[in-house]
Amino acid sequence: MASVIVLAAAAACCCILLAASVSPASAAPVVYSVGDERGWAVPAGNGTETYNHWAKKNRFQVGDVLDFKYAAKDSVLLVNHDDYKMCSTVTPLTRFADGDTKFKFDRTGFFFFVSGVPGHCEAGQRMIASVVGHSTLAAAPAKPPAVGVVGGHAPGPSPSPNQAVSAPESPSYGSSSGGSTSTTGFGPSPSTEPSGASRRALSTVTGLVASVVAMIALA
Repeated sequence: MASVIVLAAAAACCCILLAASVSPASAAPVVYSVGDERGWAVPAGNGTETYNHWAKKNRFQVGDVLDFKYAAKDSVLLVNHDDYKMCSTVTPLTRFADGDTKFKFDRTGFFFFVSGVPGHCEAGQRMIASVVGHSTLAAAPAKPPAVGVVGGHAPGPSPSPNQAVSAPESPSYGSSSGGSTSTTGFGPSPSTEPSGASRRALSTVTGLVASVVAMIALA
């Protein structure tokens, strides 16, 4: 009887480990309201927080969405790094002017946004967003996180408006739900169907549990 109890305990441990191995590999996308209650607008004269301060407080990942809410006469421009530094609105990569732009990150790296209204960028209505990839549950044994790692993700760069950052050559840019002059459309949602390895792991768990139940019944 004691051996049956030991086997049952071992089977329970195996079930827990295998269940963890078939957990979803990444977190669901998050929608961020740019500027929170303030929205996308020229910062107040006595404001203490710029949009880059707001962006640094958040951790953007591929698939996450920025929700820009702004006045009818305003706009959101996706630009390259040089145009961001000079507040140039002449040749944006993408222009949005629908008042409620939802921009989805489709790659890692830096994204540069400015207002399209003359003088607004110079007054502080611009932002750099740093995007990292989704974390996954690796099959290898977990290692202690390095200093500075937060929530299992390697810390992303924290750029400032005056920091020289080279934009990637010919990148693919995020998409918007509408109101833009150039969009790529949202990509397909990640599949949640179990992989072949997951199905085999679940089959193994089922067989193991059935064996333990049979042994207990015969004891």
